Amino acid sequence: MKEGFLLVGDYSAFEKEMEMSKQLFSKLDIDVRLVDFNDVNVVASDNPDGKVYIKGEEVDCPDFVFVVTVDERDDYKFRAVLRMFETLGVNCINTVDAIEKAGDKIYSFQIANQFVPGIKMPKTILISPDVSLDMIEEQIGFPLVLKIMDGNQGKGVTLIDSREELKNILNIINANEFGQELMVQEAILSSKGRDIRVVVGAGEVIHSFVRYNDKDFKSNLHQGGSLETFNAPQSLIDESIKLADAFGLKYGSIDYLFGESEDEFYLCEVNSVPGTTYLLNAIAEGDNEIINRALSAIVRMTQN
Repeated sequence: MKEGFLLVGDYSAFEKEMEMSKQLFSKLDIDVRLVDFNDVNVVASDNPDGKVYIKGEEVDCPDFVFVVTVDERDDYKFRAVLRMFETLGVNCINTVDAIEKAGDKIYSFQIANQFVPGIKMPKTILISPDVSLDMIEEQIGFPLVLKIMDGNQGKGVTLIDSREELKNILNIINANEFGQELMVQEAILSSKGRDIRVVVGAGEVIHSFVRYNDKDFKSNLHQGGSLETFNAPQSLIDESIKLADAFGLKYGSIDYLFGESEDEFYLCEVNSVPGTTYLLNAIAEGDNEIINRALSAIVRMTQN
């Protein structure tokens, strides 16, 4: 029987998802253990013996490590834990390299443009001392979206309506030595309050759905959004698989914004930890097709 670690951070808000994840693996006769990355002891040795330590307790090295829900993806301890497993030959879903590429929102756009020439994306500018309000207004205009570089679940994303509003917010941020990289992005108003998520596992699309929110411009489920199945066109499916491969994602999702026409889509972001809420919905609705695709992907992903 294969054994794996489901690597998590604080999962108190995701207990249903965690229990469901364990049940999915059990259907495949795979034994999994929830492991908080903070509890893993990082050890470097010239004589690795196939053992790892959790809170000082020696345990066998798992066959695979699946990163399920970790907000602190830029945390050194988290990356050190995952790199330790990588160097021990453990199949990591996903690797530190893939997670870092997906987590850098500007670099991820550059990678996407390199591997999928012609892909549409909102114009984006990194905020730095040499970037003036004049440049932002000329290159992007208003309204625009202000984001922190490593935000997730809709956190750290704000719609800015005017130059004066942006100036005031940046003044407050600079005065408080915010300490996080910021970027401004063209607002795709045709997609306000909704986006598309395409979940890819082991090189195939598991599910695609629309996230929508009638009360906020952000559609994230953790910001009060809802979801419904979306029949993605083949071009979007092919593009998503190509992007997941370019980032080295064994499991991930590609988010898109709706353009002005029904066949126009803008890349929004790439996610290395896309969550499993869509599977909870599938189970509640008895959608065995989605569940079976997920199970099939898990089998392929956990094979070394």
